[in-house]
Amino acid sequence: MSISPKKKVRIKVKHKVAILLQDHNATAKVYVEIHGDLKSREVMVEAIKRLESGFIYTDEKCTMLIDSEYIEVFPKKNFNRRDGEDFIFLIDRAYAENYVVSAKIIK
Repeated sequence: MSISPKKKVRIKVKHKVAILLQDHNATAKVYVEIHGDLKSREVMVEAIKRLESGFIYTDEKCTMLIDSEYIEVFPKKNFNRRDGEDFIFLIDRAYAENYVVSAKIIK
């Protein structure tokens, strides 16, 4: 039995990107999972593209898929408000790129 050093094995690379969206005082964090051996700049560009028309997730483990046309954005907690007055903002995925505050490769 011999081990051939010439044989190359491709490693599957998985990147995760956290994207923070904000509209006035409401924020949401979504996650994108990208497969492939890409440079960090290419990963960020691909993550922003997928924000509009790709798979995005609500949790860091990338198990809860957002499959609607809108992204839910929750207002910051204000202790002066009553409990019944809370509501959810919706950002259209087609315009979500306009609400990006930050993006970070987390893995």
